[in-house]
Amino acid sequence: MNNFNKLIIIGFVYLSLFSCKSEKSSTKSESLYYTDSIFSTHLNEYRKHNIYLPKAFDSLKTYPIIFATDGNKISAKSFYKKTLDSLIDNNIIKPVILVASHSNRKIADSTSSTKGDNTKHYLKYRYFEYINDYSNSDSLLVNRFKNHMAYFKNELINQIENEFNQKLDKNDRYFYGVSNGAGFGLSLLNTHPEIIGNYLCFSTFGGDIQTNTWNINVKYPNLYMRYGSDEPFFLREDGEFLKLKYKELNLFCDIIEYNGGHDYLKWNEAFTEIISRLLK
Repeated sequence: MNNFNKLIIIGFVYLSLFSCKSEKSSTKSESLYYTDSIFSTHLNEYRKHNIYLPKAFDSLKTYPIIFATDGNKISAKSFYKKTLDSLIDNNIIKPVILVASHSNRKIADSTSSTKGDNTKHYLKYRYFEYINDYSNSDSLLVNRFKNHMAYFKNELINQIENEFNQKLDKNDRYFYGVSNGAGFGLSLLNTHPEIIGNYLCFSTFGGDIQTNTWNINVKYPNLYMRYGSDEPFFLREDGEFLKLKYKELNLFCDIIEYNGGHDYLKWNEAFTEIISRLLK
């Protein structure tokens, strides 16, 4: 091989290495937001989740993780990525990982109910995964809540923390949910208080808040709860109940009624405000 050909080969190798290095650097200089999945043995199906990784993510470092519900809402990607990028870039919060589990939005056909105008309303599997509904005895749904809870706490959290080499305790884990997704969060908070340290639950529908057992010797997680003045009265009743219960147990809660209704804009605003304090 003559010297000219050797130079060509060396140049090609050099350019290839430089290109790979540049691509890797470019990837690390931007945050990532993508969809992944795991197979749940508890649900016997694949379940999707979205992942946000901050720019310059390093698996040798430890990051707080926000575990959220309803990750497959259409606007979730634009809101989470834009909000977290801005807060981190402006040094308002420390770099954080966010994992948003998808809900199952398929219709559960046998669960139809009748609205006030006598039209049929078909509930989705999402409802039965998030709400512990004892009224339904359908064999396909009766264990859906229990199995989804097991998936979330035993499979999703463990998978994520192992995948990204995160060895966290409860104080580094955060939960975020709205509506039925927040109801699921309140159930998780009450029945498994040892897993996640801080809960953001907005416009909470469900969760068996007033019928659950609240043990005096249990340190329940910190609770940040929001609900709207134009929402059903029972959200206010649940909020007042939890204020008294947390005071009785000498625990921390931040429960506020905002002006408005069942509104993602209000929830997004509250989420941004609260994590700006928690992850300061």
